[in-house]
Amino acid sequence: MKTNQLILAAALVVLAACTKANVEPVNTGNLEGDEIGFVAVNKKATKANDAIISGTAYGTDNTFKVWGWQSQVGDFSEFADDAASNFMSNLTISWTKGAVPATHDLEWRNAEHYYYWPFTGSIGFLAIHPSDLAATSYDELTPGWDASNDKAKASITDYTISADNKTVDLMFASKEGSRASIAKVGDGKVAMVFKHALSQIQFRARTNEDYSNDVTFTLNSVTLNNIDLSGDVAYANEAIAWSDNDTQSEDWAYYATPMEVAYAANDAAAALYGAANVMIPQPAYVHVDADPANSIAEVPGTQITINYTMEQTNSAAITGTVTVPAPWTKVKEGATAYDPAEDVLAWEPGKKYNYTLNFKLNEILFNPSVTDWVEVEMSTINILD
Repeated sequence: MKTNQLILAAALVVLAACTKANVEPVNTGNLEGDEIGFVAVNKKATKANDAIISGTAYGTDNTFKVWGWQSQVGDFSEFADDAASNFMSNLTISWTKGAVPATHDLEWRNAEHYYYWPFTGSIGFLAIHPSDLAATSYDELTPGWDASNDKAKASITDYTISADNKTVDLMFASKEGSRASIAKVGDGKVAMVFKHALSQIQFRARTNEDYSNDVTFTLNSVTLNNIDLSGDVAYANEAIAWSDNDTQSEDWAYYATPMEVAYAANDAAAALYGAANVMIPQPAYVHVDADPANSIAEVPGTQITINYTMEQTNSAAITGTVTVPAPWTKVKEGATAYDPAEDVLAWEPGKKYNYTLNFKLNEILFNPSVTDWVEVEMSTINILD
């Protein structure tokens, strides 16, 4: 009978941080001044508010909130730190024709009122996606003014990942401009680039060879252990910073629906295991030292627990659990030794972490041999008449 030994290798691909949809006000040539509306780079709908946005297109089925600070002197010097918005406040922006559909095309604007550029001065804008960010996701959301950089800013206290918002793509954007510098120049658009505030975690699963004739693998669940599901986020000077996110003591059930694992030639072709989740950026791994001899039992930090079932021809099903450190790009075959060259020290904002679970088998082969006979000379037996 042929049996097999399971070795599980976890592969991590870290994609570079990416920025999101350029969202731009449009010039409408209005006698009262130019309307401050918004137009997305790509008008094709892509993702809804409760989904993770991929690529750089901001889909027309999304909505976001906008605040505005109008500086009459133009340089924002009259605003102290944390000054409240005085021009727009908590406005929902959507892809709409607005209050007078007959005279307006579909654009990004507030559906109830039109807003126009003042003839003088400048406006600093702040945008937060999504517009319907549930209050149950955080304790306090505070837009404000960053006097040291003359830009809009925002903070959220105790933003928490839950089953309700595990795919909500929290993003921020800001921009400053005036009627003279934007509405009457070129195409009259204010470019606002949304930046992801969270990390994205995605799992795939495959086998490195086609074992289907002999073995069936089922991936039962993936759990993230020793993580922090909440933290404080601050957006200032177009940068995102997290704090209070290093109490790594919680578990997160990423997915728990059984999926048969199939052969795929490479990690990119591996089957997705459930939908991607967003996660609080945080230290993903705290190792004791850089000694590769450290085993997983000696290395605290965020871990991934994989539960699987393995069924072989003429053998009873085997259900097992493998636990590996979350940030490693590879667990050495047959071991869980720490490899400093493969270490990722943290999950960062705006980065998507693709983990591929590769179920790799070592066939059990036999090498038969036979011990030679040991000859024993017995006493001569005399047969007498």
